Amino acid sequence: MGQLTCSEGCLARAQHAVSAALSHYTDTPIARPYYVRGCVPAPDDAAVIVALWTGPSAREKRNLFLLVPLVSGGLPVPPRCVVAGLMRLGRGTYLFGSVGRRFDGKLLHDGSALVEGGGRSCLCDGAPEPEGPRGFYFERPGEPRCYP
Repeated sequence: MGQLTCSEGCLARAQHAVSAALSHYTDTPIARPYYVRGCVPAPDDAAVIVALWTGPSAREKRNLFLLVPLVSGGLPVPPRCVVAGLMRLGRGTYLFGSVGRRFDGKLLHDGSALVEGGGRSCLCDGAPEPEGPRGFYFERPGEPRCYP
């Protein structure tokens, strides 16, 4: 993963912002057939683990876990880039290689291709730390686990 060239607070702000942006897609598909099941800060990485699933009405339940970097070119990746990348996910999930790690017993896939390119801006604008968790994960429907 990339190295952050601005303050450490930027990474926490980016994690909060991405988590807040993705929480809206737990009831609405972000890319058919995938709904967001979680957005968890990746330990020891400037990244998040985005958990996707095929939703309650799918006959065949499928999970997809992506390790998405939040630093590119030394600056945080804006949440809009993460959301836009996931919205383009609809097909072609076989294109993501493994990163050799697991989350919740499932293989993590490399989601860096989702956030390549696009404008970046530093989040160190003196704004206070955002409210809410840096991440969430639904282990079971209706039972979210929050990551402060």
